[in-house]
Amino acid sequence: MPILISYNNLFMEKETSDDFIDFKSLYNTAPCGLLIFEINGPIIYINQTLLKWLGVGEKEIVNKNFTDILDRAGVMYYELFVQPILKMHQEVKEINLNIKTPEGAFSCLFNGVAVNKQAGGGEIINATIFKVEDRKKYENELLLKRTKAEEEKQLKSKALQEVAFDQSHLVRAPLANILGLIPVLQQMIHKDNEVNQVLTMLQQSASKLDNQIRSIVNKANLNT
Repeated sequence: MPILISYNNLFMEKETSDDFIDFKSLYNTAPCGLLIFEINGPIIYINQTLLKWLGVGEKEIVNKNFTDILDRAGVMYYELFVQPILKMHQEVKEINLNIKTPEGAFSCLFNGVAVNKQAGGGEIINATIFKVEDRKKYENELLLKRTKAEEEKQLKSKALQEVAFDQSHLVRAPLANILGLIPVLQQMIHKDNEVNQVLTMLQQSASKLDNQIRSIVNKANLNT
């Protein structure tokens, strides 16, 4: 039956109090999961951070293999790809795996280095586990913001199309009528110079308005 490695064997404590570093506390409170396991066998040691994520106690992890804490897909991927790479190259980096907990699985990045045991032969894996839940939440938030921005862009585009339609149909229709009536009025009262001047000014103003409407419609069409 495997026995968890004691702190005294894992951590070296300095006698000088001024230079003392609590390696045990550093190991257990690290902001990532740390564990040691035999490449073809059970977990030897696991830090408190990972135990907390798993929702289990230290005794519950004894005799379990690393694959026992992975989901089904993770087990297959580890055995088919990750473990052979560890055996051949002694190192893997940022492997995406899902770890099981009583409350559901969480995604993580697995990093591992294979080292030889000091006694008894065989290899052990020194591994780190980084949760990626926060990063995925951030990515999802970015995706939601991007989707929202696209929706707002589409709404603005639709509004511009409606403006273009209104300008080209609702406004230009009566304007076209005005432009059509001006020549008729000019023929009816061509002898009255003052009226002709007013009609000329009206025609010029109507033409300018027509050009402005055309310009607005063209810009709206370019932005859709």
